[in-house]
Amino acid sequence: MDHQSPDISRSERYEKRRKSTRTINYLIWLIVLLLLGLIVIWFFGGDDENQDQLNEESAQSEESASDEENSDEEDGDQKTPNEQTEGDQEDSNDQEESAEETGTESTSDSDDENVIRVLEQDWQPIGTEQEEPHVIDLTEESQDRQEMEQAIQYATGLEEDNIIYWWLESGGVPDRIIGTVTDLEQNDIYRVYLNWVEDEGWQPQKVEELYVNDKHPDFDEEELEDDNHGYEE
Repeated sequence: MDHQSPDISRSERYEKRRKSTRTINYLIWLIVLLLLGLIVIWFFGGDDENQDQLNEESAQSEESASDEENSDEEDGDQKTPNEQTEGDQEDSNDQEESAEETGTESTSDSDDENVIRVLEQDWQPIGTEQEEPHVIDLTEESQDRQEMEQAIQYATGLEEDNIIYWWLESGGVPDRIIGTVTDLEQNDIYRVYLNWVEDEGWQPQKVEELYVNDKHPDFDEEELEDDNHGYEE
C-alpha cells in the first residue's frame, strides 16, 4: 500500500492555506473599498445637500430682506395727511409764483387823457383747451370767454372773486380782445389788451390804468374835464 510523502501533504496544506488567505484578503479589500465608497458618497453627497440647504436659506434671507426694503420704501413714499396738505399747498404756491414771474414791469404815459399809466410786462400765454383754428366767442360761460377772463386776472392781479367785467370787445381785429374791468369797489380800473397765440391761448399785451370807468352805464365824458379826474395821482 502506497503512502503519500509527508512533504507532499505539507505542500498541499500550505497551498490550500495560502489560497484561503488570499481569498480572505480579497474579501477584506473588497469590504474596505465598499466602506470607502460609502464614506465618500456620504461625505460629498452630504456636502451637496448641505450646500443646497445653505443656498436655499440664503435665497430666502435675501428675498426677505428685499421684501423688507421694498416695504420700507413704500412706507417712506406714503405721506401723512399733513404732509400731503403741505405738499399740495407748496405746489399751489409754486404755480402762483410761476405765474407771477413774468419779467420786469415797465410803465409809460399815454395820449389818452383817461389813462393814468400804461403797464407792460413779459406776460406769457395762459394756455388753452381750444382747438385751432381759433374763433372768438364772447358768449357767457364759453371756453373762450373763460380763458379771456383768466388772462385778464393774470395781467391785472385781480382775484376771481374781486373783479367786475364791464366790457369785452375785439374792435374788429381778429384774435384780439380789449377788456375793461374793475375791482368790486371800483377803485382800481383797468383796460386790458389781449392777443391770441396759436395753440397757446390768450396773452396779455398791455394794461392801461384808468382814471374813470368809461364803460360804466353812468359814464359822463365831462368827468374827464376835471384835472384830477376824481383821483389823486
